[in-house]
Amino acid sequence: MKFPNLKPFAITVFTLGAMTFANAQQAETKTQENSLLVAALKKAEESASKSIFYIDKEESSIEAVKKVPYENIKNVMVLTDDKIKKKFQEKGITQIVMVNTKK
Repeated sequence: MKFPNLKPFAITVFTLGAMTFANAQQAETKTQENSLLVAALKKAEESASKSIFYIDKEESSIEAVKKVPYENIKNVMVLTDDKIKKKFQEKGITQIVMVNTKK
């Protein structure tokens, strides 16, 4: 059996595959951001509210939380209003941000 169009077809497939591979090599991968953490950090910076930050159950600063790479974050929990204990509310704390990292 003869396939008269096989050679141009194979060249086209190979060319498209090579172009796709080259494009994938040039594309930069952007790490996903945790939207809950981004919103909590923004709230802490913009408002006059007081926030407490914890990284792996240890009290930390906002700067330390910002330095944690997003790919190393396991989960984020933000406590506000009714979920904050009275002792924190009496000190004027409006949010508690807890970040757990992958170890």
